[in-house]
Amino acid sequence: MNFEPDGNRAAAMDQLKGPAISLMVTACIGAAFQVLGLLMNLMGAGMGAMARSGRGMPNMLSGGIGAVFNVIGLIMAVVVFMGASKMKSAESFGFAMAAAIIAMIPCVSPCCLLGLPLGIWALVILMKPEVKSAFTS
Repeated sequence: MNFEPDGNRAAAMDQLKGPAISLMVTACIGAAFQVLGLLMNLMGAGMGAMARSGRGMPNMLSGGIGAVFNVIGLIMAVVVFMGASKMKSAESFGFAMAAAIIAMIPCVSPCCLLGLPLGIWALVILMKPEVKSAFTS
């Protein structure tokens, strides 16, 4: 446990607030899309049903395989949300770093378009020495 003066810790917590809340919102958006995709795949209205031909990538990502990808995406959204909440309270540096990195991975990220820039922002803030020292573990 690091013992910093309250002013330094409060300043670090203020720096963490923006990227943490942004990653939480990204995770919620991604989770909503994953749940919607899962429901569509389970009802047979996934990407394969919308494709005109019976082959190709849309057909491959529908049905059971699509549902598995949706569940994995939902798990990743939960991990990013939990890591971002730890980041906001400066509790677990490793978990916060993992959440930022997962948010940046295109096919795993809860929301690809938002995940990359927000994950980079979170990593830049997390790598600052004064922010890193504010974490309790």
